[in-house]
Amino acid sequence: MPLRFDATLKDLARRDPAAFVAQFDAPPTEPVTLLNVDLSTVTAAADLVFGLGQPVREIIHIDCQSAASATLDRRMRMYNALLHEHFGVPVHSILLLLERRADLTSITGRVHYAPRPGRGWADFGYEVIRLWERPVEELLAGPTVLLPLATLALLPANVPVADALRPVVERLIERLVREAAPQEVRRLLTAAYLLTGLRTNRQTADHFFRGVQGMHESDTYQAILDEGHARGVQATLLRQGRKRFGEPDEATRQALLAITDPERLDLLTERLLDVTSWQELLAP
Repeated sequence: MPLRFDATLKDLARRDPAAFVAQFDAPPTEPVTLLNVDLSTVTAAADLVFGLGQPVREIIHIDCQSAASATLDRRMRMYNALLHEHFGVPVHSILLLLERRADLTSITGRVHYAPRPGRGWADFGYEVIRLWERPVEELLAGPTVLLPLATLALLPANVPVADALRPVVERLIERLVREAAPQEVRRLLTAAYLLTGLRTNRQTADHFFRGVQGMHESDTYQAILDEGHARGVQATLLRQGRKRFGEPDEATRQALLAITDPERLDLLTERLLDVTSWQELLAP
């Protein structure tokens, strides 16, 4: 998953872990906890790890992917094995594909090979969920915390994406304003706006979220969306940067938090993999 969507998905899962598990696995019959797991610094940025039961008796591992990757099969097997080793309980792994470009023909949900036929083999399976195949009504009628995902669900065929998305966004906003707590409306609208960017360009998303029913004065609402985007990217840069460069000093952390321009923040996420220090990352 691109870095900019990491914080968004984790935030949704953190707010209602049971709803997230029910949507993509099965309604849980035991307490559900979103686990913050660092498996020797190799945990994928987008991994969602849920523990079922207290103490944990089963793990649901969801990896969200929005871009094509030829190593997905191996990575899913690796994280499943690491989580099984870490917790010592059964682990069910789910690959949640957020958009079609991530859906390679090589993704089968199975890793199987026998380097010495008849003398041993590896056989691992995981579940594949393509979010664009999920009925949009299912998400629009579900828990409010999952409403932002509706913009990535199945849309009517033979209808331009922008035309199909408009009523989805309208209903999403209406439900949030009507049912969500005031402090949650802002957060969930920002998540919906960011995820809509996977389905259409930013200008179209701006139009949807700024103009629907005149809900907000446009400049104010745009500021809210930009602020939410900035906070999510800043949090991801700090988390990924710690893994690459170590803990930043306070001056470096404040310098990063002072950057709010969306284009510059997106540029930093691309630059992160090409530099070797905090100083190099933040250099003009």
